[in-house]
Amino acid sequence: MQISNQELEALVRRLSLSRFEKPFSHTVRFNSRLRTTGGRVVFPRIGRKVIDSKIYMEINPKLEDADLEGVILHELSHYHLYFIKGLHREDDPDFRTMLKNLEAPLHSPLHRKQRSFYVYVCTAPEHHQYSRNRRIDVKKMRCGFDGATLRLISEYHV
Repeated sequence: MQISNQELEALVRRLSLSRFEKPFSHTVRFNSRLRTTGGRVVFPRIGRKVIDSKIYMEINPKLEDADLEGVILHELSHYHLYFIKGLHREDDPDFRTMLKNLEAPLHSPLHRKQRSFYVYVCTAPEHHQYSRNRRIDVKKMRCGFDGATLRLISEYHV
């Protein structure tokens, strides 16, 4: 079930007051261009100075209802920590402690690491074998031992 931007804004304001006991006084909206991230808080800057009046939050509409509250709490942690200590990063100890206390996720549920493995073999009689994480162009690349052409023999995803 998809909620509207107004319902999203009401949910963010309610979670901010109930969990942080501080108001969320900026805009929040869905952004369908987000791909693997669950959401983000944008702190627009001119040079090194953040323009407080233009801060906004974006949430990925592809999130499932079960994951929505956790992502909002994660982004609210960024938002409220900014007003306490300024700009920070994901590996900041204060940020991680805040997430742990809120039981909010550190990473987006949309970000799944899918690993691909490609196995190539050269066409020379020795059949040297190469395992790669990335796909290579067999028209351009050659065997490093004897210069023979390469051929893709298997491709699998984990």
